[in-house]
Amino acid sequence: MTTSASVCVSASTAAEQFTALVARAGAAGVGIGRVVHRTDKAVVATGRYDGRPVIAKLLTTDDPYWVGRRHHELRTYELFVDQPPPVTVPHTLWADDRLTVLTRLPGQRLHDQRHLTHDLKPSTARLVLDTLDALSAWTPTPALPEAIDYHGRIDAEYAAALLNDSDQHALHTLVGQLGPARAAAHGDPLPANLLLDGTHCALIDFEHVGNYLPGYDLALLHIVSAAASPTLATAIAARVHTADIASPYLVNLLLLTCREIRLHTRLQAGGSTASRLAYLRQLLSQARHDVQALVQ
Repeated sequence: MTTSASVCVSASTAAEQFTALVARAGAAGVGIGRVVHRTDKAVVATGRYDGRPVIAKLLTTDDPYWVGRRHHELRTYELFVDQPPPVTVPHTLWADDRLTVLTRLPGQRLHDQRHLTHDLKPSTARLVLDTLDALSAWTPTPALPEAIDYHGRIDAEYAAALLNDSDQHALHTLVGQLGPARAAAHGDPLPANLLLDGTHCALIDFEHVGNYLPGYDLALLHIVSAAASPTLATAIAARVHTADIASPYLVNLLLLTCREIRLHTRLQAGGSTASRLAYLRQLLSQARHDVQALVQ
């Protein structure tokens, strides 16, 4: 799996993307308002369609991986209609080969960047985790696809030199011991994909939804938030303990930390990137220690 980190888009590229979005949306009868999110693969804007507020999302890359992720997301929205999950999610109103028009949900993003930069109130941390827990209990039929080949991912991170022989052995052992049990997960619960509206939290962007080892969403949320929010980090640790999912959580945490390091090494060097890489390498060291301790 690849997850796009936040990137800087040149003014000319941004203008071209916006022009393409307005043109594509206009042909669908959607009036575009303002851009609310932009990555290296998509631009997202508010709009109106048939008199109702909507979100318009335009795929801006031809990368087969992201084209496939978008198809997966559209199929997921179809599943939401037939078997609604126990959380608030958007619904598709219109789609073509590039543009997706979705119902606009109330609320504000938990944060616009990939990594949190401030601590959360205990009530906010609890709300976010309650929402992810509720989604993990969703069991549609047929089952969601298994999102990760864990053994393959372990070997890939070993080949990338982010894991050593002991790490590789410990992870393969744990995944074998954990067996086939998987749980539904959003797959990308970044702060920008969590909409807060008072005492309510909704989830958006379902390109990576699927079945994972338990604790996947908690592990990713820890990686992108714990450094700034000890309140959320403590709450995540408590959920892992209560659910008795330490082993699968640590497998997810270690593999996701490896991925996050790879993402950040491709970003332009700078103060924030360097400090996050330093933090991630500390997290990697601790996760490797914790995983190996489980098989000793």
